[in-house]
Amino acid sequence: MAAAIHCEIRDGIAIVTLDDPGNKVNILNRSLLTELEQVAKRLTAQSHMTGAVVLSAKPKGFIAGADIDEIQRVYEPRQGTVLAKEGQRILGLWADLPFPVIAAIHGHCLGGGAEFALACHYRLVAPGATLALPEVRLGLFPGFGGTQRLPRLIGLERSLGIILTGRNVSSEEAVKIGFADRVAPLDQLEGRACALVREAALNPAPLLAERKANRGKLRAWLLEKNPLGRAFVFYQAKNTTRRRTKGHYPAPLMALEVIKKSFGRSLEEGLNLEASEIGKIVVTPTCKNLIHVFHLSQRPKKELGEKTAAREVSRAAVLGAGVMGSGIAHLFAARGIPVILKDLEVSVVEKGRARIRDLLQKEAVKKGKDPNFVAKKLDLISGATDFAHFEQVDLVVEAVLEKLDVKQEVLREAEEHLGSEAIFATNTSALSVSELQEAGSRPERVGGLHFFNPVHKMPLVEVVRGEKTSEQTAAFLFHATSQLGKIPIVTADRPGFLVNRILVAYLNEACLLAESGVAWHSLEKPALDFGLPMGPFRLIDEVGIDIAMEVGRTLCGAFSYLEESTILGRAEVSGLLGRKGGKGFYLYQNGKDEGVNPELKNLLGLTEKRQSNPRDWRRLLLLMVNEAARCLEEKVVAEPADVDTGLVFGTGFPPFRGGLCRWADAEGLPSLVRELASLSKEIGARYVPSGYLKGRGKFYQ
Repeated sequence: MAAAIHCEIRDGIAIVTLDDPGNKVNILNRSLLTELEQVAKRLTAQSHMTGAVVLSAKPKGFIAGADIDEIQRVYEPRQGTVLAKEGQRILGLWADLPFPVIAAIHGHCLGGGAEFALACHYRLVAPGATLALPEVRLGLFPGFGGTQRLPRLIGLERSLGIILTGRNVSSEEAVKIGFADRVAPLDQLEGRACALVREAALNPAPLLAERKANRGKLRAWLLEKNPLGRAFVFYQAKNTTRRRTKGHYPAPLMALEVIKKSFGRSLEEGLNLEASEIGKIVVTPTCKNLIHVFHLSQRPKKELGEKTAAREVSRAAVLGAGVMGSGIAHLFAARGIPVILKDLEVSVVEKGRARIRDLLQKEAVKKGKDPNFVAKKLDLISGATDFAHFEQVDLVVEAVLEKLDVKQEVLREAEEHLGSEAIFATNTSALSVSELQEAGSRPERVGGLHFFNPVHKMPLVEVVRGEKTSEQTAAFLFHATSQLGKIPIVTADRPGFLVNRILVAYLNEACLLAESGVAWHSLEKPALDFGLPMGPFRLIDEVGIDIAMEVGRTLCGAFSYLEESTILGRAEVSGLLGRKGGKGFYLYQNGKDEGVNPELKNLLGLTEKRQSNPRDWRRLLLLMVNEAARCLEEKVVAEPADVDTGLVFGTGFPPFRGGLCRWADAEGLPSLVRELASLSKEIGARYVPSGYLKGRGKFYQ
């Protein structure tokens, strides 16, 4: 194989260029580590060296992290510890070089890449660079020295805020807190790095003084040198981490313990502790499940690489400037794609633009964007009440009223103004794309894009293939969704598609339990304990009682084995709409939760005979598993990974469990089938095990 590292010595400075020929980005895998070791040893043997500059030839960044596949294959703690020690040893060779080593960073510098940069003596960053130690998102923590070098570099409190959350650090913040030393324009990065080598070799004192000033001497002394202050920092970090992880993610707390126990000890002692504990955490089910979820998030990129390249969206239009329409238009603008936002009235369009402006302003504040960011993005959005310039767009996304006849009329009207290559996508959560296609003159160019609300937060989009949607149209919509930074899954045009079908079956079953006399509120805590972001009735309030009722009625009508609950219909008649109406299962005032609705019991005529028990909660989970299997049996989606992608990124199914199918496999599919069969005799046809499940040992074979 061709070398991934090129080293050239110019005027006493080694220019070390990382450029793995086998990957689009540099990955700190075994082969790259081996080459780093070889280069470090060669440089150690050089005499009269001024220093070294390490940079990347990859357009996207420095190093994207360690090889996750290698981590996934570790099943013995000792094996994990050995791998960590090997990485620590090799990075230590760079830290021990007897001359200044500068990491010249652009783009992403993540995980093991950031740990390598920390092993270098100085860090020079280009504007727009991102540094992070995101290992906790994979159920891990830094294992190549990150838990030791970052606190020594930027201080205890700041490093905990980065390591325990895995958050990104911008180039500007990195310099401000001392994670990086200076910023340099991308086109001058190498030259400035060489100048920094000479400066550090001649007199490092001013550079070290800059770094010390960034740490904040007084606060650092109060919180780190003082035992009481240090104890307070660890106590506060532990409480914050426990609240955030809710006991489901062990890695951040273990990382905290590693930093706490090693603080004040030698680097060697700290690295040994780090390696020992990383060996334990890498074999946990949480780690393996989170790596599985990471792979789910990356599947679209691999699928796009395997498919015939689809053209990109260069100009788009959105029909409907309501909450969903403006949210979708915001996505296009945020990605630099010009978009027309059309509605029937100017006032509605302006309200949509105002929503988009608010989203952009929040993003600008959160990410520290330049003052012109909002104006530049808004300039990409053209408001309209007619179809002028629609002949120029590649993609039209319709987000009007959720009624088939209205959408059909919009399709007929829009098609008259579109170019021959344009694609029309309907944003619908339940309506038939195939029926919509019948109203158009070119049904092969019509498909569905089911965005989830709120659009800017929810990562999933269901790409729906109607009966006449062409392969090219489906590929285009899949590619367009990825272009918008979302995670797409392709579904067949069946009622509820994938996510709502499973989700509504779950919510409807919770309502049936409440009808049977189970106290509805007692079903909320088991959902939270399982790891879901909210309980079933809180979710109904968030979705909207009227919408949940309508979708539930549609699905129960489409699938005869589902028994429809009457609770939501009664709630709507009583004027309860959920959060948007201020009243539902809970009360809301000025956007704030005011607790359980005390009138609910009388309004709905509920008789609370008992509190829920573990069997009730398991009943809800088993129904979801069975419905997922039915979806696979009917080829609504192609494989279990689609189900897990949909549930994790579309409903917030707990990532640490890896997804619904992954959870079912861990429980043991044959035993779940036996439970379903038993429940079917007691409750009814919806629990009869799907034919897909019978005889299968696992979802993931």
